Amino acid sequence: MPSTEAPTTTSPKITVVTPSYNQAEFLEQTIRSVLDQGYENLEYLVIDGGSDDGSRQVIERYADRLAHWVSEPDEGQSDAIAKGFARATGEILCWVNSDDVLLPGSLLAVADYFASHPEAETLSAGAYSIDADGEPLADWFGAYTLGVPAGYDRLRFYDQDGVFQMATFWRRSAYEAVGGLDRSLQFVMDRDLFTRLAKRRPFDTLPKFLACFRVHQAAKSTTIQPVRQAETQELLRRYGVDRHSPVVQKLMYYRYRVPSLSRKAWLGLLAASGAVRRGKVAA
Repeated sequence: MPSTEAPTTTSPKITVVTPSYNQAEFLEQTIRSVLDQGYENLEYLVIDGGSDDGSRQVIERYADRLAHWVSEPDEGQSDAIAKGFARATGEILCWVNSDDVLLPGSLLAVADYFASHPEAETLSAGAYSIDADGEPLADWFGAYTLGVPAGYDRLRFYDQDGVFQMATFWRRSAYEAVGGLDRSLQFVMDRDLFTRLAKRRPFDTLPKFLACFRVHQAAKSTTIQPVRQAETQELLRRYGVDRHSPVVQKLMYYRYRVPSLSRKAWLGLLAASGAVRRGKVAA
């Protein structure tokens, strides 16, 4: 359902990019979750890699509501996202993959936060995992987040655990200052970008559910784990982690691992008490 709250004319322009390739099963739900926000200062771009599963036809149904769309071969997900951001004119940026969704009222909440926190550059908000049918996953560790105030050392020595990409928003000025997205990465491009953004300024947090991450058999996180492992090792070299002794690396890892486990235990208690409610995403 669209948000019933109307932003003011001074609300910042938010650019959302959706990279797409052969995810027609979920693509329409993704597109509608963005367009139905009811946020008037939205710039939405869908960059499809030449899908042959009916995705193009889905996109065409919403073409008149999109700022830009294309369906053509590209060099992969990072290339598609970077192509979209290269056309962005919004003050605030994010990307929502073609199997994930924004929750109602998300963009207004983001706009309000950045408007009231002019010093903020990157915002980590709440999100939860859903299955192929939109049902919330069980409350195992990592199934949801209420945002993490991630800093540079956390992202390079530990990882982005708790920082869900589809619920993370940043200023275009910061994105451009750090050099944008690395198109050579196909799995950890979000962690790489977030590490560079956090080096400028630690993330702000908004403990409100803004988005959902879909877990399904065809998801990239399920099918190309070896790529993730190789790229993670590249990031450790890129950000100088490998220049520290194994003992220092391990100590730094647990410096962030222990608080992360405590955070997840606390979230689990909140869920068990009913203080945190996650609903099924409407089809």
